[in-house]
Amino acid sequence: MSHKVLKPAFSRDTEGAAGAPVPREAIPDRYKWKLEKIFPDAQSWEECFHEVEAALPDLAALQGTLSRGPAALLQAITRIHAVQRTLEKVHVHASMKSDEDTRISENLERKGRAGTLSVAFNEATSWFESELLAVAPETLDDFIDREPELEIYRHFFDDIQRARAHTLPAEQEALLASAGLMARGAAQVFNAYDNADLKLEAVTDEDGRQVVLTKARYYKFIKSPDRRLRREAYEKFLDGYGRARNTLAANMDANVKNHVFFAGARRHEDTLAASLHPDAVPPEVYHALLETIDRNRQTIHRYTALKKRVLELDPLQEYDLAVPLFTSGEFKFTYDEACEVLLEAFAPLGEEYVATVRGGIADGWIDVHENAGKRGGGYSNGVYDTPPYILLNWSDQLGDTFTLAHELGHSMHSWLTVHNQPYVYGSYPIFTAEVASTFNELLLMDHLLKQNQDPQRQLYLLDYHLSQINGTVFRQAMFAEFELRMHRLAEQGGTLTVAALNELYLELLHRYWGPGVAFDPERSPLTWMRIPHFYYNYYVYQYATAYAAAVALSRKVLGGGPREREQYLDILRSGCSRYPVATVLLGGVDLATPGPVEDVIALFGSLIDQVEELLA
Repeated sequence: MSHKVLKPAFSRDTEGAAGAPVPREAIPDRYKWKLEKIFPDAQSWEECFHEVEAALPDLAALQGTLSRGPAALLQAITRIHAVQRTLEKVHVHASMKSDEDTRISENLERKGRAGTLSVAFNEATSWFESELLAVAPETLDDFIDREPELEIYRHFFDDIQRARAHTLPAEQEALLASAGLMARGAAQVFNAYDNADLKLEAVTDEDGRQVVLTKARYYKFIKSPDRRLRREAYEKFLDGYGRARNTLAANMDANVKNHVFFAGARRHEDTLAASLHPDAVPPEVYHALLETIDRNRQTIHRYTALKKRVLELDPLQEYDLAVPLFTSGEFKFTYDEACEVLLEAFAPLGEEYVATVRGGIADGWIDVHENAGKRGGGYSNGVYDTPPYILLNWSDQLGDTFTLAHELGHSMHSWLTVHNQPYVYGSYPIFTAEVASTFNELLLMDHLLKQNQDPQRQLYLLDYHLSQINGTVFRQAMFAEFELRMHRLAEQGGTLTVAALNELYLELLHRYWGPGVAFDPERSPLTWMRIPHFYYNYYVYQYATAYAAAVALSRKVLGGGPREREQYLDILRSGCSRYPVATVLLGGVDLATPGPVEDVIALFGSLIDQVEELLA
């Protein structure tokens, strides 16, 4: 029985005396999330775990009851959802607790048990959709007419009916459900390597200190004005992954062939169609993104030419692409300062929105600082019956403030959905999730540009905005093309070897960023090895399409009034009660056309124009 659950979807650098991340106990409690709001202790988690485990036979016993009448159908849905809500709390708590310190075996063991329990739940309820499909549509309509409480499930039923051609008989559905543990294997292997076993060497920072390279420090050092440090961090970071290149390539091959297997088993045309089907996104949306970007590659090349000219570097190396162009205008915030800035930036969304964000910050939504063993990156996570939590790795860069804005967009999307939708529609697909997060980043950029009229700060912010679009739209589109092409290779019976994947990735790097950038033929292709999103099955394109939608929606809100604000908030309140393209259309933006992506490219060009005017 399917139910969409938002899954993760990025930071003061807290160091000990020796340069290594501090233990978690050394970080003040006010900078840690309060997972005890879900379960106060391990025993209460165990009790809920066993409650779900004990309920599974009863869920399996409901098989064969759906056609008996409206009361039986309602009872089955209600019972399954009740158990699912408890399971979601068990799973999300175990996952986040493990992320606090990935070295703690007890937490990792609970996370594994929660994953196994999720598979068992899927097995116990795997019959539901195929059995519901056996009920004639006119019979379902009659059930709804006779039982008013079924009315809220009309879209839920329609969504399942849409899957008729791809839903198998109950026995085969059970078999696919039981393959769930195996299907997650490649992602689990990558996660274990990326967060627990990856060994990175020390680098010499700007002050001449030897510090252990971590992911948070890498993202800081790659923007350093010290080119020697950028190069050293770049080389040692990619070398860390490169030492496992054959293992990671074999793992990616298994990952993609897993997608090919399930697409074929469910009778989809290909892996792309299979991945887009759950959200009813037409494949044309994916192809239009890549084709529109490809037609406008010269705009990206214009950007790299600007960087080359301003930095006075020939050649401009890949490790130079992230460095800010106008460091004299650079500024940043501490975490506490950033929170106040964001509350001001979110003002166009209304007093209630701002008050909720303020309350979440004060009440333990956010895990702020890096500590030894903590999962890298950042995300917003939570389920219908928990607060929307945020994981960060703060390092006092301006990018951390944008990351916090991004993740608060996700968290407020969750908050508004949960408080306006019943459980059945109480989550949302990634397709619309990234609209909410990017929208908040755009509000922050608008606020900072208005508050900083100094030309040097204007240049710094314009360059930062260019970098955001470059990373969120163009780079993600390149990732999306890489995903599509490696899946096509596997669909044609090919094997994803190191050589094949590196050749493909290097080709795309040259095509997207143009002749103005020099790429290390040995290290540059290794970047695909460190991207966790490639294990999410055609995930990354949504960053680009969502950014395009967010640009259009933010301009409507900033240039409009209460009506435009409410139209946007209605998107966030909708959860999954509509298909995502229709949800975004509530704000007047049609993602089925190339217009929104073309608008982003036009914005990108105009930002380059503004930089050149200020320089002149």
